[in-house]
Amino acid sequence: MEMQHLLSNQMELFLQYGLAIFWTITYILIIIQGFKDRACGMPLPAICANITWEFLFAFVMPFHPLQMIVSLVWLLLDCVILFQAVYFAKPKYPPRLLLPAIFSLLVIALLLHVGMIVEFHDQEGKYTAFGINLMMSILFIQLPFKQGLKGQTIYIAYYKMIGTLCASVLCYSLYPDSFLLLLLCLLTTIADIVYIVMIHRALHMTKASNAQLVPTLRA
Repeated sequence: MEMQHLLSNQMELFLQYGLAIFWTITYILIIIQGFKDRACGMPLPAICANITWEFLFAFVMPFHPLQMIVSLVWLLLDCVILFQAVYFAKPKYPPRLLLPAIFSLLVIALLLHVGMIVEFHDQEGKYTAFGINLMMSILFIQLPFKQGLKGQTIYIAYYKMIGTLCASVLCYSLYPDSFLLLLLCLLTTIADIVYIVMIHRALHMTKASNAQLVPTLRA
């Protein structure tokens, strides 16, 4: 599938910087909030899928200098998030149980990336990248049911969605004829909106509960 460039080069470059900046901010906020709450703010399967994709396109199959640098930055940030996942999970899951599971997820994710790259002749990793993004958005929806709001903030949700929108518009500009990529972009955006609504409602309920406790504490 050939690139078509519906938008100008300047606009596409703006979107590239946009997705790089907003997703980098998302990772940094996840790390900061994770240390504050002593909880990992990213689902483990998403971490493993991210790390293997970033490793492939930072060291094995880089296709653009900017993409290689950004992938390396994301890889380092995701390694910190993976450390949080292991460290803060110790009380529930001992390393002797968790580490083999993580290794298995990394191997599975790496093999799936390579398989899809070969099958779809996708040297840019676009199908796996948007597939990971959709998986991450779906797993983020499940996260509050698992650990409440620990490791999460509304800013993480917004920055992730803005980064996704930049990536989606750029993807449509480059590959407007791909129904699969369009579907992945739309579903990811919908999932991000659902997650934002969930976080807003959870925060509202938390504030309401705290407000009800104030008279009791004063009494």
